[in-house]
Amino acid sequence: MRQRGAALAVAAGLALASLACGSAESKVVGQYFTALRANDQNTLTSFALVAFDQKVDDWKLVAEGPEVRTPAALPDLVKKQKELQAELDTNTREARAWGNDLKIYPDLDKVRQAQQKGQKIPPALQPIADKWDHFQSEDRRLKKAVADAKQAVEREKRNVGLSIGQMEDVESLTGEMISRDLDLNLTIGGAVKPYTMTMRRYDLKGATGGGRMMSRWVIQSLTPKA
Repeated sequence: MRQRGAALAVAAGLALASLACGSAESKVVGQYFTALRANDQNTLTSFALVAFDQKVDDWKLVAEGPEVRTPAALPDLVKKQKELQAELDTNTREARAWGNDLKIYPDLDKVRQAQQKGQKIPPALQPIADKWDHFQSEDRRLKKAVADAKQAVEREKRNVGLSIGQMEDVESLTGEMISRDLDLNLTIGGAVKPYTMTMRRYDLKGATGGGRMMSRWVIQSLTPKA
């Protein structure tokens, strides 16, 4: 009897623990739709990156997917941005040095004038034109890549900041990114529609060590379930 009682106690404890774990996500969902209904943008933007343009009369949490852990993305995004910026700087220096070469500049000037007037490039100047076009093409490509990389870094910084709070050395934090999908039934216009909400939080620590940082779930997306 004692063993059976102990087993029942353990089972009850596990059930309560499971309920407690699930309630955290459910609470975030409830806060989201409460703020959405009240059009409380300050609250919404404090823990959600997605808006929802339909009136939700009711919602129900149907299922919670498993936590998916991946390496925190920000350090790699920052590294990629720096690498692309270095490529852009190198291309700019090489183009400037090549174009300022006294052996190149006179012919390059003729190429530029012909291009500005829409004239055909003489065969003798075509190698100069090709190299100039290559430098310009690389300049456009790398400038776009750097801009996209900066945008990705800023977006991820915002993700991290919403989850753990604002920190000066956020780019140096290492650890894991934790994602979880929730299946919801939303009542919209009297009809129940299935949706998937994706949430994310971070398990991070500083570059100099120390304990793990407290984090909270941030809502990333809310999409119709396929």
